[in-house]
Amino acid sequence: MSAVLAHLSDPHLPLEGLPTPSELMNKRAISLLSWLGNRRRIHQSRPLAAVMRDIVAHQPDALAIAGDLTNLGTRAECLTAARWLRHTGFPRLVIPGNHDMLVAAPWEDGPGLWGIEGGLTDPDTPRVLRVGDVALIGINSGIPTLPFFASGCVSEAQQDKLATILRATGREGLCRIVMIHHPPRKDMVLWHKALRHADHFAQTVRRAGAEMVLHGHSHQGTVSTLPGCDIPVIGVTSASHRPGHRLDRAAGWNRITVEKADAATAWTLTVEARRLSPDGRLHTFRTWRFDRPVTGAANAFGEPAP
Repeated sequence: MSAVLAHLSDPHLPLEGLPTPSELMNKRAISLLSWLGNRRRIHQSRPLAAVMRDIVAHQPDALAIAGDLTNLGTRAECLTAARWLRHTGFPRLVIPGNHDMLVAAPWEDGPGLWGIEGGLTDPDTPRVLRVGDVALIGINSGIPTLPFFASGCVSEAQQDKLATILRATGREGLCRIVMIHHPPRKDMVLWHKALRHADHFAQTVRRAGAEMVLHGHSHQGTVSTLPGCDIPVIGVTSASHRPGHRLDRAAGWNRITVEKADAATAWTLTVEARRLSPDGRLHTFRTWRFDRPVTGAANAFGEPAP
């Protein structure tokens, strides 16, 4: 049995209107200036529409959406994002990013609005989406931060729950794919944008076991490993980034196919990076294959496919 996931992140849906004055009495004012000055020229609706058409054409079994649906994290933006999620037309799991939790605000006025659309029920409880023999597990690393910071953190309570879920789904023989917004390594983004206590999070996943980790945030299509082991860590570009001369930055998504390579002992996970070219079409940029034991124990790091 196989399953296909569409891994996408950071759509940064366009603002439909300006925030209220009271909503700008904090860090959002700086982020709004950034959006008006440059980000709105980088993140556009046309590339995002092209990405979503390409996803529909490939008919995945589910969407894995790794956060930053909004720009300022206002209630109005989160409601817009809920409508966008509803119209995607696929089963999905969605987690918040740092932009979705830009400032301290009630959960029910932010990413909590996405619960019925595949989002988390609360900020400290992972959510599991079962797709065939795959357990897609979404966690929250978004936290309010000071101006000019975009760092993240996974609470101790959430890590404890994650470890319990990983062990339970491992005993079931499922392929466990963890989704987090921030890269779970210190060396993938600038320090003020990084995941706090990344080593501790990596240790939690290593001990409990997983077959792959997906993330967003960096706006780059990357392949790495979890510190201290060889669990693949897969990044993806922003789903709305305008195309240019760099395909590792252009809008895109990852088509992840999970197959039982052997009925009892091994998974094969294939990651096809789809990227938007200046001609307005998406193409396969690179493909990687990873063989992982069904038990979740460590195995060889995948090599680029021919």
